[in-house]
Amino acid sequence: MRGEPMVRSNRMRRVCALALVSALVVGAVGVAATALAQSSRTAYLVRLLRTSDTFRVRAQAAISLGRMEADESVVGALSGALRDRHPAVRTAAAASLERLADPSALPALRRVRRDRDGSVRRAVASAIRTLERVAATRPRRETNDGGGGGGGNVEYYVGIGMPGTKQRGVDRATLARARAFLEREVGQMDGVEVAPENESNAAARRTLQRRRLTGYYLDASVVSVGPQGGGTRAVVSVILNTYPGRDMRAILQGAATVPGASGPSAERQAIEGALRGALRRLPQAMAASRR
Repeated sequence: MRGEPMVRSNRMRRVCALALVSALVVGAVGVAATALAQSSRTAYLVRLLRTSDTFRVRAQAAISLGRMEADESVVGALSGALRDRHPAVRTAAAASLERLADPSALPALRRVRRDRDGSVRRAVASAIRTLERVAATRPRRETNDGGGGGGGNVEYYVGIGMPGTKQRGVDRATLARARAFLEREVGQMDGVEVAPENESNAAARRTLQRRRLTGYYLDASVVSVGPQGGGTRAVVSVILNTYPGRDMRAILQGAATVPGASGPSAERQAIEGALRGALRRLPQAMAASRR
């Protein structure tokens, strides 16, 4: 009889322990599920922002991304949207970058501070002021006084021209998206800072001399894009030139296929995939040309 209270006490402890473990497991599963849902929603919004043909959808995607976690994919997508063909999307992207308060977006914002639309210029200026205040409270990661997208010391200062094409059906909006994609991808490379669009040769020389950087300029071309094998295939070339001299140093080529799809959205995806393939050799080409 004396052992009964002790037995009951031990049983109670085991029951409580099992209940605690169960609660912890359920909580962990809930957190993991929430994180997965958040990641899936972020990827969906990024895809809408980059590929939707409707500017209202792209603008709403940009606004929604401003409420997400400020990770690299979100900041990169919004930075690229600063070059969107519609001012509503560009304005939404700038406002969301301000809300996310990630100073890594400053180089992209500074490059569009002279946007042709007044609403965009005001949103960009506000975002720059906010992010500069945030950056002032954080330790600097670079020794050069610029904003290399990939982190570390900036070595290369890269200008990016508007891509060209002789392919019928490729409009200026598609080429502008391709340029924005190039700017985003190159800006995220280690040791690279993208030069402002339409920078004068004199301004480029001053920057290169003052900061002791190596200058390059990218001229891209959409060689072909269209249906092939039940999908859409694109072939591009990217010429690496000196900057500001524009002497050719290397030709990088890329190709990509979007299977089972056609139309403008598939063409954009194919062009971006081909450009991504060409850029894989860019770091090696810049290093080799520097010698």
